[in-house]
Amino acid sequence: MADSALHLSAIIPAAGMSTRFEQYKPLLKLGSYTLIEKVILLFRQCGIEDIIVVTGHNNEMIEPQISQAGAKAVFNPNFKTGMLSSIQTGVRALSPLSAGFFLLPADIPLIRPATIHALMASFADISDDLITSGKIIIPKFDGEDGHPPLIPARLIPEILSLGADSNLGHLISRQRQKKIVQVHDRAILMDADTQSDYERLQEKYNKIDIPDRQECLSIINAYLEGEETIKAHLQLVAETSLRLAEAVGANQAKQRQLQSIAIDLDCNLIMAGALLHDIKRKEKNHADAGAQLLLSLGFPKVADIISQHIDLATPLTACLTEEQVVYFADKICNSASQELDYERRFKEKMEKNPEGRSKILRRHENTRHIQARIEAASGRSIQSILG
Repeated sequence: MADSALHLSAIIPAAGMSTRFEQYKPLLKLGSYTLIEKVILLFRQCGIEDIIVVTGHNNEMIEPQISQAGAKAVFNPNFKTGMLSSIQTGVRALSPLSAGFFLLPADIPLIRPATIHALMASFADISDDLITSGKIIIPKFDGEDGHPPLIPARLIPEILSLGADSNLGHLISRQRQKKIVQVHDRAILMDADTQSDYERLQEKYNKIDIPDRQECLSIINAYLEGEETIKAHLQLVAETSLRLAEAVGANQAKQRQLQSIAIDLDCNLIMAGALLHDIKRKEKNHADAGAQLLLSLGFPKVADIISQHIDLATPLTACLTEEQVVYFADKICNSASQELDYERRFKEKMEKNPEGRSKILRRHENTRHIQARIEAASGRSIQSILG
């Protein structure tokens, strides 16, 4: 069953007192969005229209934002009794057509659309007779369950029957029909319970379009299980790329002090691109296949690096880029060892593959030009940086 055939909903509890936080959490800012706006936008981006935000504390402050963001605000007069009463209030307001609903508190705002789509696809994959009796879909990252669960409509009567001395977590833990979906999204574990949590969310938000190291390793472990040789190569290319980028960065910091034009390389992007450049190494046209995978996960900048790690898509630009740094590092890393004498490597490749001589020559020339740019930008030789 396709996603479009499902009628799914979302319940966003936002009624709490934020007792562990000095400010009202749903209206905290992430960039130009408040937390509540960001969570509503997530579900709207994924095609979910039945979005219920349960309000309580500071109801009059948050309702206008909820309505403007395209969701329905439902007030819980018993919000002081705890989260369960808010979930029950939200469940009562769901569309009668709903096959199930996501449950995502307002202070967990950075889950990526790709994660929601993965949960929706998993729900849709369950056969029609099981949608009626339904499985709970739970995302997992790095061995830990996270938010949001996707709860089937069959559980609505049981949720509404829960007493004040119970909670939804107990109900979910008792369910035998569960499906765990492995996702590559650390944000399923990140909330804004405390000021330090909020600061971590802000840091994550500024880099949301690039997978962090843990997320890269999650992707690697999912797609390259048992491929230790490829994993070792990825790690070496990442280490090499970062050493080159850091050398450039150190010299460019001096250039800024001298008010000269400086090159800004994104080390997070370089790390992700290098760690994942061979993620589809076992497939034909692995650069394109890897790029398509990263696009599907919501990382277009990383996909661009992966697509160009064999051949640069366009002639070299005057400015050193993240794509060029990863390209160069890959060319001087043979399996799990660095070979700075890449002249010999390219010569051997041409001897083994004379039909591909023109492509190999072009890659050789690009490698030489990028080396010159790295050395000019860093003020050091490649040998001194990597030696």
